[in-house]
Amino acid sequence: MQAIRRTIHPVVRILDEKKYIAEFTASDETLDLHNEVIRAAGWRFNLCKKNFPFVNSHDYSDIRNMLGKVVDFSVRSKQLVNVVQYACDVPENQLAMFAWKMMLAKFLPAVSVGCQPVKVATRWDSDKEFYNQQCAELKLPREVTPDVIYVEQEQLELSQCVLGANPNAVAQVEKAYRAGALNDSDISQAFQISRDFASAFEQRNHRPRT
Repeated sequence: MQAIRRTIHPVVRILDEKKYIAEFTASDETLDLHNEVIRAAGWRFNLCKKNFPFVNSHDYSDIRNMLGKVVDFSVRSKQLVNVVQYACDVPENQLAMFAWKMMLAKFLPAVSVGCQPVKVATRWDSDKEFYNQQCAELKLPREVTPDVIYVEQEQLELSQCVLGANPNAVAQVEKAYRAGALNDSDISQAFQISRDFASAFEQRNHRPRT
């Protein structure tokens, strides 16, 4: 099956600010915008035990998109929990520090999980017994019919959408700058890291640099 990516809106806890370690917790048995549900008990971590990347926007094309690594993972009370260490102690990794500052100031409210489906139930199954069983376990109202229920899935990575050309990303960076979470040097570095972001930032007249 093709890998899927789903955005989650986590509760974030800073575990160690000096070591740039944070914990992302999200309930993922709610019906998402794709009209799908991911079962919490179905999370598997076999494919990422040796290498569990924390990356920028699911972009694996360049090692400079590596923001850090997931150092711990678990499922607690129907919540997927990932503990992340940002690679801010690598001076050359300017994007990791940028992402850390944005997250710390609460201008990056969501992360996105990348996973490989293993077992699914869909409302189009010819035999709906398994699908109905999953809906019953989720205690969904009769009128709620998810298209797909991911019953078992392997997590591949965790992503944070840091620099993008979309308006929301541009607006969040501008808010962080105005709030003092980012300075002129941070904005300049962002321009160097992502040409798409720089172009979008300038086109929207959101270039608050002196």
